[in-house]
Amino acid sequence: MSKANLVIVALILIGVSIGCKSFLPGKETAKSNDPAIDFTTAANGLDVKVQVDKNQTASGKVSPGGGSVSLPTADGSKFTLDVPANAVDSETTITMTAVKSVEGAPLDSTTPTAVQLEPSGLRFKEIATLTITLAKEIPIEKQIIFGYEGNGKDYHLAPVDPSSKEIKVKLMGFSGAGVGIGGDTAWAAHLMIEANGAKPRLLQKIAEVTQTERRAAEEGTSSKSTQEIFKPFLDAFYEQVVLKEIAAAELDCKHAQAAANDLHFHERYLQLVGLADSATGSPGFKEKGRRLAEIYNKCKKSYRVNGQSAGASFTGEICSLDKPFTINVESITGNWPMEFTPSDELSGQMTGTISSSGCTQSGGGPYTISIGEDGSGTITFTYNSTATCPGGSTTRSKTSTLPLRPAPELSCP
Repeated sequence: MSKANLVIVALILIGVSIGCKSFLPGKETAKSNDPAIDFTTAANGLDVKVQVDKNQTASGKVSPGGGSVSLPTADGSKFTLDVPANAVDSETTITMTAVKSVEGAPLDSTTPTAVQLEPSGLRFKEIATLTITLAKEIPIEKQIIFGYEGNGKDYHLAPVDPSSKEIKVKLMGFSGAGVGIGGDTAWAAHLMIEANGAKPRLLQKIAEVTQTERRAAEEGTSSKSTQEIFKPFLDAFYEQVVLKEIAAAELDCKHAQAAANDLHFHERYLQLVGLADSATGSPGFKEKGRRLAEIYNKCKKSYRVNGQSAGASFTGEICSLDKPFTINVESITGNWPMEFTPSDELSGQMTGTISSSGCTQSGGGPYTISIGEDGSGTITFTYNSTATCPGGSTTRSKTSTLPLRPAPELSCP
């Protein structure tokens, strides 16, 4: 991660806002390349698949007076859990098991230095500390210190002691924690996990408070204005969701769409409740909006293909229109790939071969791509093929047009 990007992440993680100027939403006509705004997609958490090494485990007891449990691992790393006094009400057996792999996490490797802590679900009354000593040093800018619940539920960044050179994870409960390696893309994904986790909680809290205030107003016991009710939550939404998504977009352009969605959502709410002037907009909106549009436009576009033609089904993922890609064909003769080689972002050549029931069909032809103002488009290709069978051969030509749907969520190299 570059120093500039590391600074971006650090600022967002401590809640420091980025100062900008102003923008009036809805007054400028969106350009065809600007990200479309989606206010309907729900946020999801991240669950991962954890595999433990039952041959590397250690157990120990902690009491109301405190205690410590350690686990040295085969690679030379070491985990030490220190539980302070008054953290548990009675003597408790703690088990630590080394983790073999964590699949599905936004890390550069599926084999982080991690440990499973049990009993799962244990909660402390005081903060416990898990110290992780690495056998092989990881540059601090590439360290991603994480935690999860149960056997891999709700994967997240873990809080640490910011003043310690050692990795000291602060725990109020179990189940797993560790250190992995990640560059810009991984850091961006973690920021999005945090933002996606904060979003539904904040929106739910807004709903609770507004309904409570509505009842109070009906009873004549509320003296709060609309601005007083909404401002704390909108401020929190900006800091915990919008700024983190903007930082993620700076690190990985595929997150620009989501950041634009929530930037506009926040601005519209400010205007609806009278916290921003509908004629001038709120400070920072214009510059941030333009910056996200710039990031979005420079980002290589990813697409999904899913359609039917001539009785066959076609599916595929395109990470970049200027790099080779594959579309899979499912037909009555079997499943087979069509390979597409771009000449530029909007045209190229395709080839495909299938063998079935003693016959071989092979051929290819040109393809073109068209992208509309909303970012979606079509791919049209002509398959000039020859089918050779024991009894002879036939030629045919078939032109198909399939839909392309933007897929910025694809994990592409």
